[in-house]
Amino acid sequence: MENTLPMTFKLSAELLNLKKIQANLAKQKQYQDAHAVQQQANEMENAEREAYMQARHRKILAAEAKLLSKQQNEMNALQKKCEGRMAERLKVRETDHNKLLQRYQNQKKEVENQQNLERIKLERQYAVKNNRPSTATGRSQMKGSMMMSSSKMGGSRVGNKQNARNPASKPSYQ
Repeated sequence: MENTLPMTFKLSAELLNLKKIQANLAKQKQYQDAHAVQQQANEMENAEREAYMQARHRKILAAEAKLLSKQQNEMNALQKKCEGRMAERLKVRETDHNKLLQRYQNQKKEVENQQNLERIKLERQYAVKNNRPSTATGRSQMKGSMMMSSSKMGGSRVGNKQNARNPASKPSYQ
């Protein structure tokens, strides 16, 4: 702004008139009157120059304040825009994090379930191979298979005890 506003100023009509009067008095060889008018014109010129410089300085300050205000408004708008984008990115990041966490938990549960199924399968194979139950499920299976085998052989143990006590109920093969 200081470079655009000129340092020289326009002289007022009154000041220009005083300079003409001074020149005319000097031509008429009235040097004392010309000197008095010259002093009056110099004082007026200094006062006008001072007033112009103060007005110029006020214009520069006003333009600077306006520019600072404009820049501050732009800065605030940019900060709000950046904060909004940052909040949006954080929200997206949070949802992505939650999705990944859920996917991890699902995969973990699936692997644990597969491992449990394989463990149970191996325990059953081991129990059948060694012919002894190692878990509660294996024991119940063994009991069931023993009952099945005894019923195939001629009845249950309970039935055999009753037949042993009561010989009349035994079928005779004679």
